[in-house]
Amino acid sequence: MTRVCFRNHRGETLVGDLEGDPGEVAVVLCHGMMSSRKSPKIEYLSSLLTKRGVMNLRFDFSGRGESEGEVRDLTYSRQKEDLDSAIEYLASEGVERVGAFGSSMGGAVALLTAARDERISAIGTIAAVAYPGVLEERYPQGVHQWRKAGEMDFQGEMVGTSFLDDAMMHDVVAAVGVIRAPILVIHGLLDETVPVSDAHDIASAARNVSLNLVDGADHRFSNPVHMRPAMHELVDFFLREV
Repeated sequence: MTRVCFRNHRGETLVGDLEGDPGEVAVVLCHGMMSSRKSPKIEYLSSLLTKRGVMNLRFDFSGRGESEGEVRDLTYSRQKEDLDSAIEYLASEGVERVGAFGSSMGGAVALLTAARDERISAIGTIAAVAYPGVLEERYPQGVHQWRKAGEMDFQGEMVGTSFLDDAMMHDVVAAVGVIRAPILVIHGLLDETVPVSDAHDIASAARNVSLNLVDGADHRFSNPVHMRPAMHELVDFFLREV
């Protein structure tokens, strides 16, 4: 494993771990909203890819883990910029084709980015958000308090209202409709954070898609009984499609 640092377009230093055999193919791993590159899913997927000889980069989005930036400034647009920078870093290492994995918000970011970057040749998601802009419809009371206070506490860290305004600008389902690369959508049937209907809508909009709804799995795939087979499925998908 090699610890790497690269800058995003805003001049912040992002930190990641690069593993696997160097080559023209790599998979970049995008963690969820308040997670980091050290989440159990990300680390397990990375280990499986490495064992299969696949170069992979797991990195912390700005404001998370070891990367610079403030979590208060978290937005979809900023994470898209961060993923752009991660792909540019891989390109500087000789990578020509990229697989992108994302969990929850990271899944939405991977799909939004793939819609305008043809270097991404396959996308795998778990619990991806299909509708970033409908937070006020889904959680009206919570979002009202968020706007009133100017910030919201997520796991002990404060996220500003720019997140809400920016989310309205992104349409994941529309983005999926223009993606030519194959997509694997995995979602837990017991997900209480992102509705299973989001997975159905992403799959319905995609041109080339596989959908796996996992009975008993929650949003985080916190039970290894559900998480590990899903990660193996993702590795097989990336080996086949990237």
